[in-house]
Amino acid sequence: MKERRNRKYFLMFSLPALAVYTVFWIFPVFLGFYISFTNWNGIVNLADAQFTGFKNYVNLLYDSILRVSVLNNIKYGIITLIVVPVAAFAVAYLVENFTRKKSFWRTVTYLPAMIPTIVTVFLWKWIYNPQYGILNEILKAVGLGGLATGWITNTKTALYAVTFTSLWKMVPVYFVLFLAGLQSVSIDLIEAAVLDGAGRWQVIINVTIPCMKRIITIVYVLVFIDIFRVFDLIYTMTKGGPGYYTTEMILTYSYKTVFTNSNAGYGMAIISALTLFVIICSFIQMKIQNRTAD
Repeated sequence: MKERRNRKYFLMFSLPALAVYTVFWIFPVFLGFYISFTNWNGIVNLADAQFTGFKNYVNLLYDSILRVSVLNNIKYGIITLIVVPVAAFAVAYLVENFTRKKSFWRTVTYLPAMIPTIVTVFLWKWIYNPQYGILNEILKAVGLGGLATGWITNTKTALYAVTFTSLWKMVPVYFVLFLAGLQSVSIDLIEAAVLDGAGRWQVIINVTIPCMKRIITIVYVLVFIDIFRVFDLIYTMTKGGPGYYTTEMILTYSYKTVFTNSNAGYGMAIISALTLFVIICSFIQMKIQNRTAD
C-alpha cells in the first residue's frame, strides 16, 4: 500500500516535468531532425515543404563556409579544453587552500558566471576597444604600445579575443564543481601522504587528482559539449566577423542559415549533424575516462 502511494506521488510530481521536457526539448529535436530532410524555408507552411532525402547532409560536405566554421570551432575547442579544466582546478585549489575568507573569494571568483552575457559583451567590447579600451591603455603604459590593436576587429586576433572572453565566463562555472570535488577529498588521505614525506605537488598528483577522477570526467564532458554550444557571446560580439567568417562558429552559421538566408532545412541539417557528433564523442569520452578511472 505504501509502495503504491509512493509511486502515485512520484508520477504526480514527475509527469508535469516530463510533459514540459517533452514539449520543449524532445519534440523540437525530432521536429528539427525531420525538417533537415526537407527544403523548408522557415516561412511557408511546413506541410508544403518538399522531402529532399539526404540532399542537405550531402551539401554539408561541400560548404566552404561550414568548413571555416568547423575549423574555428576546433581552434576554440582546443584552447577551451586545455585552459578551462586546468584553470578552474587551479583557482579552486588556491581558494580552498591558500585563502582565509573562503566564502568571500568563492563569491568573487564566481561573479563572472553570474553576469548576463549581454553585460559581458559590452564589458569586453570596452576592454578591447582600439581607441579607449583599457587593454590597449595598459599595453601603452608598460611600453608595449606596438601590440595595441582592435582586438575584435583585427582578423588575426578576433578569434582569440572572443575565446578569452568565453574562458573568463566559463572558468568560474567549473570552479564550483572542482571546489565541491576538493571538499570531498579525505583529509586523512592527505595527512597520511604528508606524514609519508609527500610534498604538495606529490599530494596533488597522487592523492587529490585520483580522488577527483569522477569530477574531472564530468568537467571534461561538459566542457566538450559547451564548445559546440557557444553561440550568444560570439554572435553578439562579432556576428561571425570580421573578414571572411573569422569568428564564425557552427551554431552562429546555422542560425544565419535558418533566419537570415531562409534555409531552415539546411540549417537544421547542420544542427542535427552537430548534435549527433557531440553525443557520440561524449559517449566515447565517458567510456574511455571511466575505464581509466577504474
